[in-house]
Amino acid sequence: MPVRWLVDPETNRALWRDLSDMPLRLVDGPDATVVDLGGGSGSFAGVLLRKGARVITIDVDLPSLKAVAPGVRPVSGSLLALPFRDGAFDAVAGRAILHHVPDALDAAFAEAKRVVKPGGRLLFQEPTSGNRLADVARRRFPTERHDPHERPLPLAAYVDAARRHFEILDVRAFFLLSYLLPHLVGRIPPDRRNLGRAFARAVSAWDARSLAALPGLGGRAAYVSILARRRE
Repeated sequence: MPVRWLVDPETNRALWRDLSDMPLRLVDGPDATVVDLGGGSGSFAGVLLRKGARVITIDVDLPSLKAVAPGVRPVSGSLLALPFRDGAFDAVAGRAILHHVPDALDAAFAEAKRVVKPGGRLLFQEPTSGNRLADVARRRFPTERHDPHERPLPLAAYVDAARRHFEILDVRAFFLLSYLLPHLVGRIPPDRRNLGRAFARAVSAWDARSLAALPGLGGRAAYVSILARRRE
């Protein structure tokens, strides 16, 4: 039986704040149109609504589209065959979608490139296979939120594939020891949860300092964020 998906919301927000704010780098002003690939409810790119952007989320999972965030337009469709015209969007976002098509990375990037305008930005955030803690948890404790056929890839595999299609602007690795802590804190008795949250924040800060000081540790991180641009 899959493990029930459970996280402590406060810990999750604290540890994922930097990752979740990164879509704000996709566009500079209002009236931009952004698509969230495999975005479900659109919560990832939906942060751009506060900048006046128009946000569309596309997903094959119809129930998730029914829970779409206010202001986000849902569209049913596949990452590998996007039902949009060429150059339809000012920017493209995608979180935890590429590892669902690990053998079709180039096809996925080619479709993303097709629908974004020349000079438009793209942001992809993906789990990687380089973190031993995350790998063990994924194998031993699968959850109902995960497709049994998904397969995270090494950080370098995502970066290399993105570089074949786009100009890379920024690559950042996240989580050495802290990736699973929102799940663990969610299982602590409520009267002890504040201590767990403080511990999680301290470990997360240690992760960030370590990755900044020793970039070579990126291959051992649990998540990668890639900001890129379609060449003119």
